[in-house]
Amino acid sequence: MPTRSSSLLLVTGLALSACTFNVEVTSQRTALENQVIGSYKELEDDVILASSVRGPGDAKPVLSASKRRAVDARQNQDFNRDDIDELKDLQALGEANDGSLALLDKGKGVKLAAQLVAEENKDRQDIWQRIIDANSNLSLADMPKVRSTYAKLQREGTAKGQWFQDESGAWQQKGQ
Repeated sequence: MPTRSSSLLLVTGLALSACTFNVEVTSQRTALENQVIGSYKELEDDVILASSVRGPGDAKPVLSASKRRAVDARQNQDFNRDDIDELKDLQALGEANDGSLALLDKGKGVKLAAQLVAEENKDRQDIWQRIIDANSNLSLADMPKVRSTYAKLQREGTAKGQWFQDESGAWQQKGQ
């Protein structure tokens, strides 16, 4: 005859076996993601430094050609950000899985949208090149990985309702 404690143990075991536990694993950023983010942050600091020198007689910071192109690209991105975000909200533009900006809607206003896409993608190319130039452990052969990492970071920052291309190439709209 089962004892009271063994019955209690049996009931507890059955109750626990019916419970499910959801374990959510959060990943840490990869080393490459940290390098891209760090290089981008450094570039932001350079943009602030370059724009803070205003007077005609003031000494301007000396930047390498690669860094100058990247700083100019970052400033151009800031200038175009509102228009690009508006076109993303209108679902005319989306983030491609190769890190580039893609034209999705070929309707009204396509000329302006196409011009913004071309400018943004050139700016991104200059920034990716600067990331490679600024990190001694990266080479031109790493460009696809840098672009893929950039694309992942862009996907993470996509607002609700905007389009992005997942790693497999399928276009998805960020959850409503």
